[in-house]
Parts: sequence; C-alpha cells; structure tokens
Amino acid sequence: MFKSYYQQHSLLSSDEIYEGLLSYGMFSDNLPSFLQSVDFFAWCKVQKQDTFQKTETTPVYYESIRNINIPRIITIPNPIAYRNLCFNLKNNWNDILLHFQTYTGNQDWKVSRIHIRKTKENKKILVLGKYDTLKVINRQIDKEQLFDMGFSDYREDDDPLLKFKIGARFQAHADISNCFGSIYTHSLTWAIAGKADAKVKANRKKKNWYNDLDSLLMNTNNGETHGILIGAHAYNLVSEIILVVIDYQLAEKDYKFIRHIDDYICLTESYEKAEKFLADLSNELRKFGLILNGKKVSIEGLPATRNSSWIVDISNHPVSLVDYLNYNLMVNYLDFLLSLLKTNNDDATILNYGIKVITGKRASNNAVEYLIDTVHHLVMIYPYLVGLLENQLFERYKVNVSTIKNISVNLLHYGTERNSYELVAYSIYFSLKYDFEFDINSSLLEKVGNLDDCLTLLLAYLYDKKKYGTRSKAVKQHKIIAEHLYNNNEDDYWLYYYEVLPANILKNYWSKMKKDKISFLKQVFNN
Repeated sequence: MFKSYYQQHSLLSSDEIYEGLLSYGMFSDNLPSFLQSVDFFAWCKVQKQDTFQKTETTPVYYESIRNINIPRIITIPNPIAYRNLCFNLKNNWNDILLHFQTYTGNQDWKVSRIHIRKTKENKKILVLGKYDTLKVINRQIDKEQLFDMGFSDYREDDDPLLKFKIGARFQAHADISNCFGSIYTHSLTWAIAGKADAKVKANRKKKNWYNDLDSLLMNTNNGETHGILIGAHAYNLVSEIILVVIDYQLAEKDYKFIRHIDDYICLTESYEKAEKFLADLSNELRKFGLILNGKKVSIEGLPATRNSSWIVDISNHPVSLVDYLNYNLMVNYLDFLLSLLKTNNDDATILNYGIKVITGKRASNNAVEYLIDTVHHLVMIYPYLVGLLENQLFERYKVNVSTIKNISVNLLHYGTERNSYELVAYSIYFSLKYDFEFDINSSLLEKVGNLDDCLTLLLAYLYDKKKYGTRSKAVKQHKIIAEHLYNNNEDDYWLYYYEVLPANILKNYWSKMKKDKISFLKQVFNN
C-alpha cells in the first residue's frame, strides 16, 4: 500500500534512527568494505555524556572517481562529532517528523524519491541511484542495515511521472549545483523556524535544538558554515530538512514534479510554464543560498522516453532476452556498451549499469573470461568501475585468486603512478580479503606512503602488519608516521592514527576508546 513521505519516515523510531545513522550509516558505500561502526555505537550507548566533547573536528577525505572521471570527495566524520550529530537527530526526531509532515502535507504524490527508510530483509533488489524505477540485478542489502539511501519498494512508492505526462507537452530538468557543498548550515534554522524568527532566537542565550544542530554540523566540518559533508547517511537526512521546504513552495504553485536528492523533473503543459518552473525553483533555492547547475538545465518536448535513451537501448538489446551468454554474444554486448559510451560523452554509468545487467546471467567460461579481461582493461581508463569488481565479478563468478591478484597488481601500479588513491586502496583491500601478497621488495608503506591518503595508509598498515608482523620494522615505521600525524593535529588522518597507535600515546576520548578495544575495522581485517 502506498505510503507518503511522512508515513515512511514515521515508521522509524528515534532509537532506530540513532542506530541506523551511527551503527550502519557512518561509512559511505563508495569506500572499500573493510570498515564498520557497530562496535563504536555499542560503546557510545554505555558512556557518560561528558565523554562526548563538542568541539570542531576534521573529517577524513577520500577521493572517489565519478562516472565522468572527475573525483568527488567522500568524507568520514570524526566519530565523536558524528555521534553528537546523530544523537541530536535522535532526541529531536519527533520535531523533525513534524517538520516533514508540515512541508510534505500538500503533496498528492511523493516528491522526494530517495530518502532514508526501513529496509526489509526479504527485499534483495535495490535501485541504482536516481534511476529509481530500474531494478539493478542481484545487489543485496546487508540484513543488519536498517535503511539504504537508494532503496525503492513498488508496493509503497507511487510512480507519478506517467500520470504527469497525460496532458503535458514539455519536461523541465534541473539539478542543484554542488548541493551538499553549498548548504549553509545556518539555513537549517531558517528552514525549520523561518529566517527572521531563527535569527531572533539565535541571539537568545537558550538555544533551540535546531541551533544546536547547526553547531553540531559545523563541528563535523572544521567549524565551517558553508557545506555539509558527503558520505555518512546523517547528512542526507539533514539536507532533506531544507529541500522539503523548497518542495513545499513549488507544490503550492501546482507544479507536477519529483526530486531525486538534488535532481528535479517537472512536466508542464507549455514551454512557458516549464520556464516558469525553472525560474521559481531558482528563486526558492536562492532563499537558502543554493543555485542551479546551469549545465544541467534543460527543457525538452514530449513525448520522450521514460528513461535515458541509453537505458532504453540496453533494455532493447538481444541480451535481455537470454538467460545464458556464450562468447560471441558477450563480445557483441560489450562492444555495444562501448559504442553507447562513446556516443554519450564517455559517461561510465553506462558501463556500470550495462555490466550489472549481464552479471545476473549464466555465461560460458570463455565468455566470463572475456568479460573479466574487458572490465580489467576498462577500470584502468574509468576508475569509477572499480566498485564493480568485488561483487559483480570476483564473487559472482568465483574468480580465482591468481586472476584477482593480477588485476590488483595492475591497479596498484597504475594507481601509484597516477596518484589514483581509489585504485590503490581497492588493490590493497583485495589483497587483504583474498589473502595474497604483492611481489614487491619493500613494505607497502614505502610503495604508497607518498600518496598522503588516510585510507591508503591504513590499508597499507594492515597489509604490512599481516605480512611482516606487529613488531616488524615496517609496522614501527607506520607508528612513527601515525604519531607524527597525531601530534601535529593532522585530524584528517584520524582513522589511520587511531587504528595504528596504542592507548598510552593517544589522549582524551581516543585513549578511552582504545583502552576499551574499540576498532572501526571489520573483524576479518583486524587480526
């Protein structure tokens, strides 16, 4: 049965919000899968409140390559600062629900398509990002994860676009330029209390919860008022507090539109009304210090395909009609994907989506070998595809360790030569997970240490500790570097120095956590 935006959020209790955001939402899915915060969440529940200092902190930064081969900065917030943020959201969940109810109550359909929600253990098909009507084959939800940002359930979600097209002649499309990076933290109070009222209340000695939320957001991002972090799930929830207010104002003007996080689609009867929607959207965004991305604003005439033309082309390919791929069909399909890529501005989303379509099918041994070799070749050109390797190739086809090692060696060398942190991080992650060593005559620290990347250093430490032992020269060198970073307050390396250094060198909450044997590593990587 259809559930509204408010109804889906109200299914989550404040305790579920707290656990979901802190225990399962601290680390982005775009990171190599070796980190967890379940233990930290359990630790937080038994600590006294004075353990959680409210100070400005620096997150870890990680470069993840986007589909257009441009890096996007993914962050890992300081754990105490992030806990404080999640705790505020927990304690004020009823107020947030009331805000959502107020600003989505005028919607006859659900405008915001991607948001936190409960996931169900028997739902094993997720939706790929903003293409929320397309089923991506065989991607499974962690059964302990309470919600996934891209999950969609056809039984609970309406599908308004087709109905919007009846009587419509034009479709306007727009998205917000650098949405999360442009959000002004003070504007959260404007969204909740109104701009004038929020400024009056901000000057009073007693702060409201949303003023505290403003401060706690700043504490996770070096005290900055401009921009919220990308990566942890709490920031998606925070962004919705602002964006639903903008949705409300547009819905009041009877526009028929939907939004995928920061991406808008509106159907109109005339070109002039489509232009007016874009103007009104721009005006509402400016009230919160946001602007449209001029390169992604468009108006097209209808009829138009429901999905991007390349998605339609993939759906119409003969491979969609078969359950088994032989060598010739595999070659033909992958060549087809490459031709689509070249006619669509080298958008690697095409390869990512197209490859996921076929990895749910059976294939001959030589077809699988050709697929693996092709992806091996492509990932060097489009690092965005590195996230495909583990689940869609290595696990799906039970690829032998020697092949995984060969791919990882190339990722390591290529990544170090070109300062591609993500490729290097994944190569080391694969070596740890699949238990092989690189054929190099030095510690991994010597090989990759000049990259100055927190996750790369941490993975190199885990590799060197596993290969050489905890008392080795290589591990001692890691400790020297980690202690230098810690003593110089290089807090964008907090995850590295925390995991490497002993409790007697660390201070304050770091030392307390370490004494209590709290780690952010999954157990299999923490031997």
